[in-house]
Amino acid sequence: MRHNDDMAEDEIERLLREIDATSAKPAAQPPATKASAEVATPTDSSGGGRLAFAGIAAVGLGLGAFLFGIFTPWTDALDMGVAGAGAAFITALVAGPPRWFSS
Repeated sequence: MRHNDDMAEDEIERLLREIDATSAKPAAQPPATKASAEVATPTDSSGGGRLAFAGIAAVGLGLGAFLFGIFTPWTDALDMGVAGAGAAFITALVAGPPRWFSS
């Protein structure tokens, strides 16, 4: 039994030496920082893109909710369409357009 314990300890020490040898590489340099601490500000940013995105979202979700209301007999299609459009418009107006949406 003693022999197996010695072999296991030797194996562990050998593995630890290998780990130390591989991690002894010179440390990587930290990423370079910009010399100036300018804050990125949107240029020529108008509310047109936000409003257009909110309108498109309102139409899309309003139409989807209206169609869902038509196909489900226990709901009122017009109320669902108006509520969906209103909720989508407000949410999109507050959240703003995603980066891929070009105005």
